[in-house]
Amino acid sequence: MDSKAQTPQDFAVGVSVLLVTIIGVLAFVQGSAVGVYESPDVQRNQPIADRAGTYLVENYSVAGTRNHVRYNTSGGINASLNADTDDLRDLKEKAGLIVATERRVNPRVNVTVVNASTLEAGVRTPAVDDHGERLAWGPSTDGRTNVASTSRVVKLTNATGQCDPVCWLVVRVW
Repeated sequence: MDSKAQTPQDFAVGVSVLLVTIIGVLAFVQGSAVGVYESPDVQRNQPIADRAGTYLVENYSVAGTRNHVRYNTSGGINASLNADTDDLRDLKEKAGLIVATERRVNPRVNVTVVNASTLEAGVRTPAVDDHGERLAWGPSTDGRTNVASTSRVVKLTNATGQCDPVCWLVVRVW
């Protein structure tokens, strides 16, 4: 009879390899596993929200800076979005968000600037500028479900008392 058998070291190595494999697979497919439980509307609108956020930061940033957005200047984000219609049609056209087909309508977009100090308190209320105007444009998202959103960390120029130390530019699409 053969006297060889499984040793505790063999067992420990086998279990370790099994656990590392399972954890690796779960970490690799985490995004796709979570996506199964998201609404199809959120999955479809997430790239649109990302595109709008990227467009705003790239087109309103001060030359030579990162995420330092022109706010209260001519051609700044405030003047452009205030001059836009209630549904931000101009923003949607310039950012390439007009995607209507026979079966699909154009997305509704909301842009909000949230001060980092209010985020610490767990609130995402829009920041208020020097004139008491809320830094929010587009239709309200109150009571909406299946809203895709993206955030960009920005600093606003010519906005005293805002973005201390930074703000979030939040774009919501539904």
